[in-house]
Amino acid sequence: MSRVLSTLVVEDMPLASHKLVTLLHAHPDLRVDATAASVVQADALLRSRRFDLLLLDIGLPDGSGLGLAGRWPALAAHTIFVTAHAQHALHAYALGAADYLLKPVDPDRLAMALARARRLIDPPPSGFSAGIRLAVRQGQRTDFLDAHRIDYIDMAGHYACVHVGGQVHLLRESIGQLAEQMAPAGLVRVHRSVVVNPARVQSLHERRNGDAMLQLSDGARVPLSRTYRAALEQVLGAR
Repeated sequence: MSRVLSTLVVEDMPLASHKLVTLLHAHPDLRVDATAASVVQADALLRSRRFDLLLLDIGLPDGSGLGLAGRWPALAAHTIFVTAHAQHALHAYALGAADYLLKPVDPDRLAMALARARRLIDPPPSGFSAGIRLAVRQGQRTDFLDAHRIDYIDMAGHYACVHVGGQVHLLRESIGQLAEQMAPAGLVRVHRSVVVNPARVQSLHERRNGDAMLQLSDGARVPLSRTYRAALEQVLGAR
């Protein structure tokens, strides 16, 4: 069993801090050990004890969360920024942040960010992701799909449609569950109802308000929400 991550939440708005802590309580593999409402408070806590994970707002009353993260470079990969401002994503990723979430925080998107941070904090053994497979029932038979063969997953009603080389396999699972299950294999959530294999992304077509359409190598087009855009761009930029 993986160790419990000691977590610090830095958020100056009491209601937002409470909501975020409540969302984190749904994840038994971490423990919120402290909260802070300013850069000075957070800096003092970071000096006084060791935290495994930092959830950090950017607009704080006495300075920027980006500046705080810059003073603690060893914690960069253990930091998830939580902010209302999309324009700082590139700066955050340049610091080495694990992820960048926009308010209001979507629980499934938070779960994806926590899974990514966990992999950075406690990396799996070499070769771990290569063995990830998805079990799909076909009548009386169960097929096991190698994760790297999946093109994308989207939703049709209560069913998840797993697209693999022109074939579609149906699963009665939520997209949030599948996103978390497939994240160690590199698949990325790009929309509230879509997960893609970044290796299949061929081009990005801009839409309004930061949203976009992704053209995949098999000709399929899937939506990219601005909420998930920074995470996908980080993956694509690392390829």
